[in-house]
Amino acid sequence: MKIVFFVRDLGLGGVERCVTLVAAGLAACGFDITIALLGGSRNLWAAQTDSVRVVDLSTVWHGKKPWTWLAGWRAARALAKDADVVIASTFLMPLYMAWAATRGLNQRLIAWVHGPKYELDAFAKMNPIHRAACQFIYRRLPEILCVSDHTRQSLARWLGMPVQPGWQVMPNFVEAPPDGFAPPTTDKPHTPLQLLFVGRIAEEKQPHLWLDTLEALAARGLPAELTVLGEGPLQNWVKDEATRRRLTVHFHGQIGGVSEFMRRADWLLLTSRFEGFGLVVLEAMQVGLPVVSTDSGGVSDFFQQRVDEFVVIEATGAALAAKIAAQLPHHAEIGAWLTNRARDYEPEVLLGKWVALLEEKQ
Repeated sequence: MKIVFFVRDLGLGGVERCVTLVAAGLAACGFDITIALLGGSRNLWAAQTDSVRVVDLSTVWHGKKPWTWLAGWRAARALAKDADVVIASTFLMPLYMAWAATRGLNQRLIAWVHGPKYELDAFAKMNPIHRAACQFIYRRLPEILCVSDHTRQSLARWLGMPVQPGWQVMPNFVEAPPDGFAPPTTDKPHTPLQLLFVGRIAEEKQPHLWLDTLEALAARGLPAELTVLGEGPLQNWVKDEATRRRLTVHFHGQIGGVSEFMRRADWLLLTSRFEGFGLVVLEAMQVGLPVVSTDSGGVSDFFQQRVDEFVVIEATGAALAAKIAAQLPHHAEIGAWLTNRARDYEPEVLLGKWVALLEEKQ
């Protein structure tokens, strides 16, 4: 079976990471996989995509150059004609091209939705033309894959329609920890407590909560430090504010070795306004790192009936610090439970679901 994924490019974003993992996994299962790049030639996942075909369509088509549209459409349609299933890996450019390239064909078209559209649009204020175009297409697609139930419900709110029978939940997965990865050497948290944040230092991640949480922990007699893996527009503000408040925050930029940082941490701190899924939470679960999070939507699926132990109702530093303090006596048990829960998201489990989905008769 031939599958083609339409993406913008293969940069370092979460969507690109998920496309790479699913594409490589399906190739290992015997599928013929093509990834079509529409917006650029970057492939920062070359080591993971050597088993799939990567086609750069950005050399013949550019969205802002109308004289290239016909050539781009023809190139995309040739790929679609040769495929059994076409997957629009995200909205905007990949969604538009996948929709246009499959018009009049019998090929199966699936839209893959990674983010909570209602919350994203409310925060970022989509261009009205793009909003109308995306909504037009999504309303007419019989098959949509959402990475969490929250993402599916958010899509329904954004489109102003009930969840449809063809809208399925397909969770993401991440790589297994590296070979030889050693779990924490002690069941007891460090002194001071070691908190970890992984992601962009941007408004939607609410970095002021990091500092408020450190202050609230100190007020409880629980001194703590924060390590930040990531970069972003608010990085200098966080540095200056941490200095002003005399808080300890370590910045390491966009680097690899997340698992090793998690091994040395006591808690993962997630402070997002919204999340479609939360890959970093799954990474923490795999290695038994306890998590405290704002009520960002998609992450709640991970915690099932224990969600109240991990997610705060009110997005404040005091609430996050209280959640950490409540977890403290049960730190080892919580880590073990998260590791066990992460088995439901193992690549083999979810690739089996992908295979079953793709082999369904339509």
